[in-house]
Amino acid sequence: MDLTQHCKFCDHKIIDFKKGTLCSLINKKPDFQHKCGVIKLEAEFKNKIDKINIEYEAVLKTKANTYGHVTLYAIIGVVLILGGFIFGKYVFDSGVISALPIVIMGSGLAPLIKAFGPLNLYNTSLKIAKQKKELLDTICKMYGFEYDINITHLKDSLENRHYETDIRIRKTSNSYQQT
Repeated sequence: MDLTQHCKFCDHKIIDFKKGTLCSLINKKPDFQHKCGVIKLEAEFKNKIDKINIEYEAVLKTKANTYGHVTLYAIIGVVLILGGFIFGKYVFDSGVISALPIVIMGSGLAPLIKAFGPLNLYNTSLKIAKQKKELLDTICKMYGFEYDINITHLKDSLENRHYETDIRIRKTSNSYQQT
């Protein structure tokens, strides 16, 4: 693990746009082995726990909508393609040659394309949120912290989302040493 990953959660971090993440205690990049002996996990740590868990739960809450969207648009696309094919077969059997069935079948591709965009976004967002949560949980274990968080998802009258959290952080004696 990159040592600056520890610094993301520490109150001692400084972000220098030329040098990167620095420790304010030594004014240079972190240089410890496995664990930082002077890490300060307080305000920044609590903020990161809130932010990462809210992001993770917000992505998970979109799962049903995403799969519903994929299903609906995929069905519309398939119906248009099959309908165009059946219509074309009927028109051709009647002795008429028309481009309309091809246009109908071609228009069935647009809903299919539209179906899988949100699914790709969901999968990418979920992967990123999981990586952040796994890093947070690894840091928590490494420094002997556990947390419980209750997130309340709220919407105002304009459908803007905001969240309230109730978080309890406790220090445990269970920290592991990385080899």
